[in-house]
Amino acid sequence: MQDYTIHRSARKCHTSDRPFHPGERYYSVVVQRGSELVRHDYSKEHWAGPPANTVGWWSSRMPAKKTGKLVMAPTAVLLDTLERLCEEPSDADLAYLLAVLLVRRRVLTPQDDDFESTETNYLHLTYSSENRELIIPIQEPAPERGEFLQQKLVELLYCES
Repeated sequence: MQDYTIHRSARKCHTSDRPFHPGERYYSVVVQRGSELVRHDYSKEHWAGPPANTVGWWSSRMPAKKTGKLVMAPTAVLLDTLERLCEEPSDADLAYLLAVLLVRRRVLTPQDDDFESTETNYLHLTYSSENRELIIPIQEPAPERGEFLQQKLVELLYCES
């Protein structure tokens, strides 16, 4: 017995190149082309039956898009994101807010040492699991950036499961 690799659905019609909509019925065929097997998907309006050299065909329905439950992004990803945001001066307020949220969630711990800067105030934070230290400039967000920052924080903090 010989194994063949059949590719997944292209999620679009082979004839019209139009993407299938969730819940839409479509037809798939496997056709022999020389020594290989090729899969093609057809929308209902472009289906005229199986073409010549068809090895097999079937009808399917495009699955509906699932809305997954939002879960918090992994801690390592959030810490890497925080460090990246600190490198970009235009994201200083976003970095500060993310750091405060991570302190509130007890991911980061503030240090009570005498770390001071002559120019700006900083948060001195640690992530004890990895012995990682972070120095975050305190940058209060401007009120007009409030909605934008809230949306960005949701994008950074959460992902679909």
